[in-house]
Amino acid sequence: MNILVIGNGFDLAHKLPTSYKDFLGFITYVNSFYNSNVKDIDIYKDAPNFKALNIDIQNYFLKKYALNKDDQFIDELIYLSSDNIWIKYFKKCIEKNKIKGENWIDFESEITKVVKSLEYLKKHNDYNSQLTPGNRKYASNYIMYENGKNFINDVSCKLVEKNILSNKLDYENIVDSKVNYTNLENNFFCKSNSNKIISELNNELNNLIRCLEIYLDYVVRENVKISNKLDDIEKIDKIDKLISFNYSYTFKDIYDVKEETEYDYIHGVADKNKDIEKNNMVLGIDEYLDEKNKNIELDFIQFKKYYQRIYKNTGCKYRKWLEEIEENNHIFSKSILSNTFLNNIYFYGHSLDITDKDILQELIMLPKSQITIFYYSKNDYKQKISNLVRLIGQDYLNSNVYGSNPKIIFKEITK
Repeated sequence: MNILVIGNGFDLAHKLPTSYKDFLGFITYVNSFYNSNVKDIDIYKDAPNFKALNIDIQNYFLKKYALNKDDQFIDELIYLSSDNIWIKYFKKCIEKNKIKGENWIDFESEITKVVKSLEYLKKHNDYNSQLTPGNRKYASNYIMYENGKNFINDVSCKLVEKNILSNKLDYENIVDSKVNYTNLENNFFCKSNSNKIISELNNELNNLIRCLEIYLDYVVRENVKISNKLDDIEKIDKIDKLISFNYSYTFKDIYDVKEETEYDYIHGVADKNKDIEKNNMVLGIDEYLDEKNKNIELDFIQFKKYYQRIYKNTGCKYRKWLEEIEENNHIFSKSILSNTFLNNIYFYGHSLDITDKDILQELIMLPKSQITIFYYSKNDYKQKISNLVRLIGQDYLNSNVYGSNPKIIFKEITK
């Protein structure tokens, strides 16, 4: 059996504008063009940031010139994105160069920072509220304190506009107070208020995900031309199964013309014809709590990937495939040599980051399976070795990369 595992690097190798910066760049200009006249658009089209967009995306804007306001998908995208708290936050992060990398993992790490900051403030003041005045302590982590406080302010302002809250919520440190802030109507640490903040943040994240769905399946898929096929993928005799960590149909659209491949979309798939309720795309954070607290502290569970995968019922077909492989391994184990491989698993455009450890470990350590990992550059090669050590340990890696027929092979991408 031949299995191909792909990440966002696969789409980027086909010159598709699917990075988070591509998405946010589109969001910026779709709002600008939608609310502009022809004279304004002439100014926008010469801006450096506009010229940095994918050429097909530029042409998409200029072809329409003034976006058709009867376009249901663009109209929905404008409505969901124009005042989205998360989108505004990520734009600020990019402006200040706060996001360290180019990958969606780096995007998700910013969501983690926000969630952890809010949880930190909540736990800090829950602790202080039990103490008597004079014994209470100031928040020791200033960065988390400021980050959480700013989000509470932004979200509560929006909830006031929606008439969900009557007043903007304060985050005032309980240290100097003689009252229990959890009982105050206008404070975040009143339980009903914190629930409203968390619910709104989750709703806004779902709105962002729907915007991404429209962008990928309606804008990119229908307007960006793929002019190249990848030599390394073409050389694989037949790909029986595809495990995709992307939301796109790229492989299916350009390689699987005869529809011979079976698919498992681990993080869901973009479909413009769905709505927010039916969307099954996973965009969230990994578990960061320790063993003791992860099953108890569930206020932010909806932001976590494992929850989203279960709730949105995303792909898990690969488990069935692995069971089939193990069954075949058992049948043929007595009739083949111990160092013969029955299966090939190829990784292309996936960072091998530890965030997908549970799935990646199962695949890489699967008996009778040879693993081929494609890398783009020397730096990418170094990073993949480091990530593999985190996934499977240096001892397992060392014992499987040497010899005339090693289990794990690194291969530079053909350029």
